Amino acid sequence: MDDHSQDGATDSLSRGSPLGDGGVALTPSLETVFEVLADEERRDICRFLVSEAPGVVTVDEIANALTDHETERERLAIHCHHRHLPKLDEAGLIEYDPRSNAVRYWGQPTVEKWLDHTRHVDDRPEPEP
Repeated sequence: MDDHSQDGATDSLSRGSPLGDGGVALTPSLETVFEVLADEERRDICRFLVSEAPGVVTVDEIANALTDHETERERLAIHCHHRHLPKLDEAGLIEYDPRSNAVRYWGQPTVEKWLDHTRHVDDRPEPEP
């Protein structure tokens, strides 16, 4: 099977999930949650993944959803591939297959709760100097 086909991406991501026994999401440590959500761009990626869950999306779909500017889209796709998605995968929040650029988010209630809190902070206007 071709590793770069959509079916190959789905197959490579179905080898396991960040779910524990009984299909319940494993809870990452609070330190891990804060470290992951400390980056604004990564928060935007997480918000997109939450909106698309459960399912498989590609790096290009993430970049296309988060920006309309071609140059910015290319930069974001590179950052996703090299920084953000490996970090989220390492934290156990997603499964990321860098060969096919496929991402699967299974849902993580603790992260989603804190992500919702960050939305209120991110939406606040910047204080004037």
